[in-house]
Amino acid sequence: MQIYRQTQKPLGVFLSREQRLIYSLCREEVSDILLAQRSGLALDLVRQILSELCAQGLVERVTGEEAKEPAPSPLEAARTRLREALQATLGEQAAQYLPELEAKQSLAELEGWARRLLIKLRLTISQKAAGVLEAELKKIF
Repeated sequence: MQIYRQTQKPLGVFLSREQRLIYSLCREEVSDILLAQRSGLALDLVRQILSELCAQGLVERVTGEEAKEPAPSPLEAARTRLREALQATLGEQAAQYLPELEAKQSLAELEGWARRLLIKLRLTISQKAAGVLEAELKKIF
């Protein structure tokens, strides 16, 4: 969805009926979707007309950001990567550490927990798994 409005440039060119309609609807800031609804024209046609009007300098794009999903927080991204690393290195044994992993509320807390887990793994389970996990921790943090 993009927002458009008329510019201050005087209308000195001849416009088609559809172009005049879209131009007049752009007196105030309005989205391309709302323009399509108000004019009764197809959205593709409205976008084409808007691009022509923009090229002529009669209409300007106020915002051109497409609707995006919000980026995951750094904490969530680190949790996901750490969860995947644990499952890859420990297999089914990783399930016992996942509740603790999800309970961490900050990156610093998560990193400290991961470092302590690394020491615990090195002492109890496997040096090899701890080495792989340590390499992944360096990538994450």
